[in-house]
Amino acid sequence: MGLCAVIYGTPAMASEGDHWSIFSNILPESLLQNLQVVWGKTWIAGDAHPNRIMHLVMSILVFVLAILCTTLAARKFRKAGTEAVMPERKFGLFTVLELCSEAFLSIMKDAMGPKHARKFFPLIMTLAIFILFGNLLGMIPGMLPATDNLNTTLSLGLVVFVVTHFYGVKEHGFVHYFAHFLGPIRAWYALPLMILMLLIEVISHLARPLSLGIRLFGNMIGDHKVLGIFLSFGVVLLPLPVMVLGLLVSVVQTLVFCLLSVVYIALAVAEADEH
Repeated sequence: MGLCAVIYGTPAMASEGDHWSIFSNILPESLLQNLQVVWGKTWIAGDAHPNRIMHLVMSILVFVLAILCTTLAARKFRKAGTEAVMPERKFGLFTVLELCSEAFLSIMKDAMGPKHARKFFPLIMTLAIFILFGNLLGMIPGMLPATDNLNTTLSLGLVVFVVTHFYGVKEHGFVHYFAHFLGPIRAWYALPLMILMLLIEVISHLARPLSLGIRLFGNMIGDHKVLGIFLSFGVVLLPLPVMVLGLLVSVVQTLVFCLLSVVYIALAVAEADEH
């Protein structure tokens, strides 16, 4: 039985292997079983029916919340006159999103220039909103972070990996883009060095999505388990410092993932611009 099940005194979980969450009692068992069948085999364990599917439910919830927030934000920009660009009268969620968006856009302009910053800004902000909301939901008792599962975090890292090389090839061409994998010296007498550089570059680029996914997964599952341990003591204010630290971890991990994504994409585009 999962740790959260012990905390809340729940006698059973929705599916073996998942921590208990509030959705374990809300969602029908048939729906969870159907999700297991649709999900199919897991790549790592090879199970016919994966026993951890609650991250799917949390990911859908995060998706709905993100769509709701962005829809409300879009309404502001459709207002007539100066109301579309005037700041909010009260400090709220939209103000926070606006400040974060401006900060991310400024960082991206410094890293890759205004042109590419505007092009990749929707992708980076989408990642930021999804990861941040997924992390923060895990801080609510009875909820699970959507980012405490490798299936979710590695998928996000794979998106960054594909976008990085797709636009690198698009900006410079297939041959010239991958030519820099061979190192600065490209001649017949430097063939051993070129092969060595190629191996190093391939391993380095393949490690990027893995590092993004595993870092986010490890920090979030660790934070969630620590919070569960402190909640299990039953002392009202004891988990409060851990929850504050958890909020900091949620924000920092979102920043780390997005900033590294910006750096990877900027390096690919810069390689194209240099040649």
